[in-house]
Amino acid sequence: MHRAVHLVSAAALTTVLTAVASPSAAQAAPSAPSYDRRAPHIERVSVAADGTEGNGASGGGTVTTDGGHVAFSSAATNLTADTYPRPQSSAHVRDQASAEVTRIRDSLTAPDISDDGRFATYLDWGTHTTASFVVDLSTGEKRRVDAKGFKEGSGEAAISADGRYVAYVLRPQHPADPYRVEVYDWTTNTREVVSEGPPDAARDMVNPSISADGRYIAYEDAGTKQVWVRDRTTGTLTRVDDGTAATLVEISGDGRTVALNSANGAYVRDLRTGKVQHWSGTTARALGPEGRHLLYTDDASTLRLRDLRTGDVQIVGTGSAVPGSVGAKGRTVVFSSGETDLVPGDTNGLNDVFKWTRR
Repeated sequence: MHRAVHLVSAAALTTVLTAVASPSAAQAAPSAPSYDRRAPHIERVSVAADGTEGNGASGGGTVTTDGGHVAFSSAATNLTADTYPRPQSSAHVRDQASAEVTRIRDSLTAPDISDDGRFATYLDWGTHTTASFVVDLSTGEKRRVDAKGFKEGSGEAAISADGRYVAYVLRPQHPADPYRVEVYDWTTNTREVVSEGPPDAARDMVNPSISADGRYIAYEDAGTKQVWVRDRTTGTLTRVDDGTAATLVEISGDGRTVALNSANGAYVRDLRTGKVQHWSGTTARALGPEGRHLLYTDDASTLRLRDLRTGDVQIVGTGSAVPGSVGAKGRTVVFSSGETDLVPGDTNGLNDVFKWTRR
């Protein structure tokens, strides 16, 4: 188990932060975007296999890279034939090719899924508190990802593309023990600590995001609002925020690009070149797997998808979105909305999950 820590030097960090702050690295006043007005295709995915609309609200939608599977949470009881007792809301996974919807029993949150739709992580009750689990939907095998400490819990789980690795927050219940980020390996059934807290304080490390191959893990220091990326292969730990208080949105599938939010708006950093693109007055919601497309809002609820290479922007819809909601090449976006005119026959008056596909 590799746990070596190599913090970037003070000189290197100063160089990085200076580059981030420089006019050549950041876009203080972005040019007006161009808009592609070709009509996309929008479909409602929080429905039963036969198209029956849900009798409960749905949200938290994420999509696999190829757009073939959509995961979401729903309070609806009629999306599957499963009548097993449920909490207020359950995790669901929809196979877009077959329209089959699978409900994950005893789940309390929306799932995060592997690219083939086989593995899913979710939150459930452990012995003393809530904990993160991973399930193989093809076999039904279910495992708790943390080490099952007497009074420890876990949460905020994110899964790698192949389903092997799960990054999660371990939450010790003793106030002297801070939260930390760990990675669970399904193949070896082992766990690795990837975050490092300060030596003299109990600040929590939270909000992990994982690259497609599980090599890179991004996370936040909840106390300082710094954002870090761990390279699990080399052991290096790199600070990636711009020197101001930040929240992590998502790391790209290739581990090269990170999307963050600050008081000054959304920004994206290329970890290879150090280039930062910044958009004042916006809030990042999700980053595409190649790090090329950013889903963001610049008002209360209008979702926009920006091509970071060309600057082109498409309006996706009105609603909310979470990390993991953008598919490959920005072709698909999953979002939740209470709007009733996005698709024909939407009469349930509830929040639903929709899949937007670029033409």
